[in-house]
Amino acid sequence: MPRPPAGWICRGDIRDPGTEGADARPFVRRGPFMFSNADIQVRTGCALAGVRLLGSMATCLLLIVMPLFGQGSTGTITGVVTDPSHAHLPGVDVVATNVATGVSRSTVTNAQGEYTIPLLQPGEYQLTASLPSFRAFTRSGLVVELGRVIRLDMALELGEVTDSVEVRATTPLLESETSSVGQFIENETVINMPLNARRAGELISLMGNAITISKDVLRPRVAAAGGRGDQQQWMIDGVNASNIALEIPQALFNPPVEAVQEMRVQQNAYSAELGNSAGGVVTISTKSGTNEYRGGLYEFLRNDALDARNFFAADKAPLRWNVFGAAMGGPIIRNRTFFFVHNEWQRQRIGVTNTLTVPTELQRSGDFSQTTDNAGALTAIYDPLTAHQDPEDPSRIIRDPFPNNVIPEDRFDPVGATLVEFYPLPNQAPTNPAGANNFVGNRTNALNLSTLTAKVDHTFSDTDRFAFRFILHDFPTNNTPVFSQAAADPFGVETDRRAYSFLFNHLHNFSPTLLNDLRVNYQPRRFQIHPLEPDGNWPAQLGLNGVNGSPFPRVNAAGFVALGNNNQGRVQAPITDTHIVNTFSWFRKSHALKLGGEIRLSRNQEALAQSISGNLTFQPQGTGLPGQANTGNAIASLLLGYVHRGRVAEFDILDRRANYFALFVQDDWKVTPTLTVNLGIRWEAHTPRVDANDRQNGFDPVATNPVSGTPGVVTFAGRDGLGRTVYDGDYNNIGPRIGLAWRPFGSRNAVIRSGYGIFYGPPLPGSNNTAAGFGIEGDLQTPDNGITAPFLLRDGFPASSRLELGPGFGAVPVGEAPVFSPEFIDKDRRLGYSHMFNLSIQGEIGFSTMVELSYLGNLGRNVPGPSISINQVPPDNFGPGNRQALRPFPQFNDVTRVSPMDGTSSYHGMNIKVEKRFSHGLNFLANYTWSKFIDDVPAQFEAGSVGGGPQNLFDRASEKALSGNDVRHRLVWSSVYMLPFGKGRATLNEGIAASVLGGWDVGLIMTLQAGNPIGLVTQVNTTNGFTPGPQRVNVLRDPSLPTSERTVERYFDTEAVVAPPELTFGNAGRSLLTGPGLANFDVSLIKNHRWGQHYNVQFRIEAFNVFNHPNFNNPGRALGSPNFGVISSAGAPREVQLGLKVEF
Repeated sequence: MPRPPAGWICRGDIRDPGTEGADARPFVRRGPFMFSNADIQVRTGCALAGVRLLGSMATCLLLIVMPLFGQGSTGTITGVVTDPSHAHLPGVDVVATNVATGVSRSTVTNAQGEYTIPLLQPGEYQLTASLPSFRAFTRSGLVVELGRVIRLDMALELGEVTDSVEVRATTPLLESETSSVGQFIENETVINMPLNARRAGELISLMGNAITISKDVLRPRVAAAGGRGDQQQWMIDGVNASNIALEIPQALFNPPVEAVQEMRVQQNAYSAELGNSAGGVVTISTKSGTNEYRGGLYEFLRNDALDARNFFAADKAPLRWNVFGAAMGGPIIRNRTFFFVHNEWQRQRIGVTNTLTVPTELQRSGDFSQTTDNAGALTAIYDPLTAHQDPEDPSRIIRDPFPNNVIPEDRFDPVGATLVEFYPLPNQAPTNPAGANNFVGNRTNALNLSTLTAKVDHTFSDTDRFAFRFILHDFPTNNTPVFSQAAADPFGVETDRRAYSFLFNHLHNFSPTLLNDLRVNYQPRRFQIHPLEPDGNWPAQLGLNGVNGSPFPRVNAAGFVALGNNNQGRVQAPITDTHIVNTFSWFRKSHALKLGGEIRLSRNQEALAQSISGNLTFQPQGTGLPGQANTGNAIASLLLGYVHRGRVAEFDILDRRANYFALFVQDDWKVTPTLTVNLGIRWEAHTPRVDANDRQNGFDPVATNPVSGTPGVVTFAGRDGLGRTVYDGDYNNIGPRIGLAWRPFGSRNAVIRSGYGIFYGPPLPGSNNTAAGFGIEGDLQTPDNGITAPFLLRDGFPASSRLELGPGFGAVPVGEAPVFSPEFIDKDRRLGYSHMFNLSIQGEIGFSTMVELSYLGNLGRNVPGPSISINQVPPDNFGPGNRQALRPFPQFNDVTRVSPMDGTSSYHGMNIKVEKRFSHGLNFLANYTWSKFIDDVPAQFEAGSVGGGPQNLFDRASEKALSGNDVRHRLVWSSVYMLPFGKGRATLNEGIAASVLGGWDVGLIMTLQAGNPIGLVTQVNTTNGFTPGPQRVNVLRDPSLPTSERTVERYFDTEAVVAPPELTFGNAGRSLLTGPGLANFDVSLIKNHRWGQHYNVQFRIEAFNVFNHPNFNNPGRALGSPNFGVISSAGAPREVQLGLKVEF
């Protein structure tokens, strides 16, 4: 029997926890996809005890040192106070007073004349400095920004303290105290930009070194500065607002802009206070009440009558969108207690145009005499029951073609013939001879979203403050079908989601230089998803046997739209995340010292029935000539009931838990008045996932299976000497941070900044995988690339039953058809991390404007990739026929590593930023980024089309290519301009003219972006080696076409590539082409009508993609598919939104 891939196993000192003493077996694994190079003896019981001890130690240390996790929910003012001779003054009383609330914070300058006032809520402040024998100094108009350290030096004049010097000036633009790279988004931008979804997350697209993968009112998906897509750490008011620690840290709360005060995104080399992310940190602060009662009512509406038609739509998709809400804030006790409440409802019925490929009437009847490829060559259909040896080459299997390329009706599989009738009939001419895009239809995505934000701030005394903040997001969805039969529609689905956040915050001043900030956030939620008509008993109606489910089964026919939803049922409740953050800051001499840490406790309980009615795949190989291109058709295989792969699964309730701990030390050291050095170190660790009922499995690739006599045994938590965890903890994650900010030669108008750090990402073990043995599960696939079917549809799924747990679980003797595909998490899983570094030069050029030239880099190591099977036949053993016995683990089908963390990536970006903060009625932000992003594993979310596992498990080097999130050039401009007419503005302050012509504002967001990489693969994988990823094409010449020759029917030269010879790999790289770019302009026109001091009525008209430019999505990339080289969809057309706000 074949052994696992060469180099996979080595001897070491890690021992199998299931054995003791002299019988202990070497357990270290390494190879082309490395598990570890560790040399540590591990006993599972000791490891689990270590996890508990670690948690206890981290908790105790957190409470002892009262640590800080500087989440960026507040701001800081720092500086030096001098006398007329520029000598530093100690003992100066410095007071910062919030203009809106009257709440003050004070400190005293140290022996070097330095002061720091941290933990200030964002807003406008008045800063005063006083010392006997000197005139008091007052600085007003100082705006403290979210997550910003503002440097403000003051010079006192000689005189009586009763005299005063008052100065009103704008907040300094230069980031002179920190080396981190990011983007601050001020309130004027938040509330006045033309935002399609009226959600704060959409503002991330305004910054440089970032691309938007997809936009959604629930959450945007973004890749920032070389990080993995959708893996930013989201934080609201200083605590976690992301998914639980088991999953990717995608945004859980994306608050309405009317509830948001400010927003900051940290991209590179952020301080040791921030962690659990190698892809950026998004921090948002919600609004608070002030000493004045203020509020508002608003409604925004959209209707398809105002919109343009999508490029591919026959008519406009239906659209009804109403966003309405109210906000109110003010004092409960003036200067002491304040409240803010915001409630918003969204009622959306968003039309979606689907351009699809469906079987023709002839194909549905078994007639493939008119079925051709893109070049017009007939696609021959072969009878799978006529398979026999080729007389000229007995090693090959050949088949006989169906006469006239027509399948006789008496050969139809009754289940397959029934399923084909659920496809809609074509309703438009195809875009090419292969029949691509012959159906177009409109459907509606319905969302009923309710959001409630409530906040209370209370000042007990000058030394104690308390805040409570509550958020509720309730967002059920209902995606209507485009098919006439709703249950068979692959897009139709209903979800029910509700999430809460309860934040308690206590600030305490022990002294002006010792401060404590405690934050506790409890975040419960629930999630439920099911397809349309889930109780229709569809398998019985279809005649599909061997499954217990009621929803419509999932049917995948290669080259055609699928039938049935991919998720047949999932209920998650409860899902909880508890986040504890305690803050201690100590300011001594020229050092701002912070000790910090955090604890996150995560839980996910769910019932998963994703494939309870079956998941079926049909490929052209079922009716093709083995090894011959342009033969076979997936619909023909479906009509014959010739299954390529079938899976059925229903699991017991899973109750998964995981925790996160972090500790850090950060010192911001003012070496000189013009030089600040940022020094930090952070330790962080995720405990291994456990299940409350030990319902999880692992995999031992070394142990001999008692059923097959070959390597590979499924293991189970809490059994046979294995502890409750199925992978080891990773506790040596130490990330140093160093940076500097230098104002050269004492310049007040320029600063040079640079920083470096190591940043660790989340472990991404998932919450519902590796549950073998705890439910009913079966996975059957062809053993010879489509020559033999694992079963016929008419016979149904072979009987699946609950198997006995043990070392022989799921295995079959070598030579028998496998029935199970285990999945596992690497035993010695390590956190992914990034080396981040940057260099930037900032300069003020007047008019409240700053220019920045920056370079930043991100080198990712152990970055996560897609789950892949390691059960590939070694390339030296490729050949025709049944190769199952030559797989490393022949007793199983696929053996899947879950989200392996062994990829590498590199990102280098240059960015030019010009930014004007709001003054004189204008702000703007312009970013131009020139960058290159390379990796060797695709991310879960990418804008490009280079996804899938490796073409060859044994050739990792060939996977290095441009990342799917590579964008070489990107320019984004955003601005808000208040025209200088009307009350409170430069001209036309009174009269009818002021009312009619005054009060107009204009907003603009412009995005110009190059395309993303595209890789070309074959629809039919002819390697016959069970490779984990798709087979790539062979390149004959450059397939790129001149811009003038590109069309939606032929975006690239489809004849420049061919399918590789049978049993070989393609010579193309993972990324080969560049897709269409993006050009988009969003504008807003706002009319304000003010009366009195506090009242305003605002009317808005906003247009998204105002020029109705078709922003095409990537073309089809599978050679042999009808849509190869064809663009089938485009972004949204011009959409118009009307809004009305009443503010008081």
